[in-house]
Amino acid sequence: MRSPTFSSNISETNSGERYLSAYGDRLTKEGILKYTKTIRDAFPELPSGFYDVLAERIKEKGFTDRRLADAVGHVVDTCIYPRPTIANFIGYDRQIRLYTYQEMLARGPEAWSTHRPLQLPDQEKLLWVHTDDIKKFNLKQYEK
Repeated sequence: MRSPTFSSNISETNSGERYLSAYGDRLTKEGILKYTKTIRDAFPELPSGFYDVLAERIKEKGFTDRRLADAVGHVVDTCIYPRPTIANFIGYDRQIRLYTYQEMLARGPEAWSTHRPLQLPDQEKLLWVHTDDIKKFNLKQYEK
């Protein structure tokens, strides 16, 4: 798995927590066509206008082909209603929690053994990530 492309993939919650989307690829026309076909096959009763709105929303929300594939798979596997909603798809993301130096200090001494620094291109300061996420998402650790 490629390491995510970091610029503009960072979001911040109202409480100041930072997250990095685990998806670093691009959204392509081929990806949209492939995965909307999967949705059509899984949910044939959806109206045709659903797909135009879905395509617009996934573009607006910065989806990538891999994120769309995962979202479609997740909805197909977990949809409990007869029909999914657009929100079922666009709400899906895999995120990596990022910690600032100050947050690491507040977490206590044990946090330094379970987290490693990353230097992200669009960030001046280092951010720390749990070692499990570094392995899981093939992230490149900061090297002096």
